[in-house]
Amino acid sequence: MKFKEAYSHLYTRLSLSCFLLLLTGCSSLDLLNAVTPDGNSKLQTNISYGSQRRQTLDIHVPSTLRESTPVIIFIYGGRWQSGTKEEYQFVGQALAKRGIMTVVPDYRLFPEVEFPEFISDTAKVTQWTLNNIEQYGGDPSQVHLMGHSAGAHIVAMLATNKTYLTEHAASLEQIKGVIGLSGGYDFKITDPDIKQVFRKAKDYPSTQPISFVDGSEPPLLLLHGKKDVTLSPTNSLNLATKVNELGGHAEYIIYDDMAHVGILLSLANNPMMYFPPLLDDIEKFVFCGTSRIKTVSNCS
Repeated sequence: MKFKEAYSHLYTRLSLSCFLLLLTGCSSLDLLNAVTPDGNSKLQTNISYGSQRRQTLDIHVPSTLRESTPVIIFIYGGRWQSGTKEEYQFVGQALAKRGIMTVVPDYRLFPEVEFPEFISDTAKVTQWTLNNIEQYGGDPSQVHLMGHSAGAHIVAMLATNKTYLTEHAASLEQIKGVIGLSGGYDFKITDPDIKQVFRKAKDYPSTQPISFVDGSEPPLLLLHGKKDVTLSPTNSLNLATKVNELGGHAEYIIYDDMAHVGILLSLANNPMMYFPPLLDDIEKFVFCGTSRIKTVSNCS
């Protein structure tokens, strides 16, 4: 068996194990936190961005700060109903190791709140980051939004519907780029529990990022696994197509052997597993404005 194929088989087994752990409520994310190298990053915890219990955030600060250190605000998924920032320390650690300061917030979830309050919370996080990240060494002119699954839906809503940021004294012009991982941007709301989350929406189009695209969005990098059956890759393809047709800039990358949970696992940057170059693509997009170059050192 070839070396790459051996790692691919290991990845498949670990992906399945982690997926089963997620289904049973066990914390495979804690396992990822334990095995992901922290790159000597510094962690600032439980910083308030609002007055509510879940309106707090963590900041993963790279061990070495650049003259202009880029920032990613990472919004986790969980069907808009579950998740904590502590579970996603592995994301902040992996990105900080690559020189990217990472903000990982909690936000209010259903049933405490319903659509669109979790989007408003993320807008509030964005405002806080733009106003305060410089004191931690981050560059407020290099702020990117990134989310996985339901989190990708949230950041895409911020990127396409200007109302949310405007209501919090921020604007799309202040966002350098948006990264969506396995996101829902153009999907049908069919599951009963998801219908409850969105029951206060005035209509179906108002829940979908694709409805608000006008070509003025920040640059988008949309990453999806070909084997994703939770949220079809057509979500990313359709959003990228519409953005580009209307004069915006969106890159769409599909990873052949990846499924919905696998994209998340790829953020762990664990040397014991084989993954597609997802972190490389994110790093190039953040530092160079595009993933379509060979290495970050080739940025002009």
